[in-house]
Amino acid sequence: MHDAHIHLAMEPLKSDLPKIIDTFLEKGGKYILTQSTDLEDIETSLEIGAQYSNTIGVALGLHPTFFEENTIDKGRTKNVYEESQKLLNKFVTILEKKLPQISAIGETGLDYYQIGLQKDITPEVKKELKDIQKESFRKHVQIAVENNLPLSIHARDVIGSSECVEDVIGIVAEEGRGLARGCFHSYTGEIKYLKPILDLGFCIGFNAIITYKSGEDVREILKATPIDRIIFETDGPFLPPQSVRKNKKIKNKFAQPGDVKEIIEVAAEVKNISAEELEKESDKNYEKVFLR
Repeated sequence: MHDAHIHLAMEPLKSDLPKIIDTFLEKGGKYILTQSTDLEDIETSLEIGAQYSNTIGVALGLHPTFFEENTIDKGRTKNVYEESQKLLNKFVTILEKKLPQISAIGETGLDYYQIGLQKDITPEVKKELKDIQKESFRKHVQIAVENNLPLSIHARDVIGSSECVEDVIGIVAEEGRGLARGCFHSYTGEIKYLKPILDLGFCIGFNAIITYKSGEDVREILKATPIDRIIFETDGPFLPPQSVRKNKKIKNKFAQPGDVKEIIEVAAEVKNISAEELEKESDKNYEKVFLR
């Protein structure tokens, strides 16, 4: 069993890490890949990886929404592009020093959903933010290919649009040059883009969304995904499974690595195979992508 995408440097996971890891191991867990999202959690992520090196690998990346969160201010006084370049250059400098300590590049990708939620910025600034995200993502893909590291990719569109996933696929194809590998984490885009993603050689990451009543579209994607391309994740502390969400006795509801067991059980029902077989095959996929 594995958790290919989680944020162990975030609370409440960070404060209860020994118990969380013990629970994962007791359930038969083998591998965890913790992801950074900004400049602040890099060192914590690396420290966690070093402390639990037999189980936890580390992915370093800048989440696409990092730039709007750190370059847009209420007075609109900052030069968005100049600020983003400073941040990206700082990240690349840090990343190049930390390459021997990491297993993957991530979390990276594009997120047009959050840009779409911004009601008080101009269309010009929204376009600029998209361009900044694309430039950052290109750099992440280039570094991954140059260093033979897998990618953990985030692609989230505005509802009713496919612009984001199309841009992600295009950048991976252009910059990856057939050499990029990795996983499209928590893919919730249109099913028609599944084949282009698989044709790039990537796996699909499934999490507790498949346990939700609202997760029918993602369950359809799971049905259509070959078993040799399925990887499991939690995206913890986000997206706790439905059993946690509906349990009134649990006050602090969050996802943790041990939840993958339930996710696999639901996925096995969707795929009409045994949970044991699906766990075994998905572990092989994880090893092929993230451990080679």
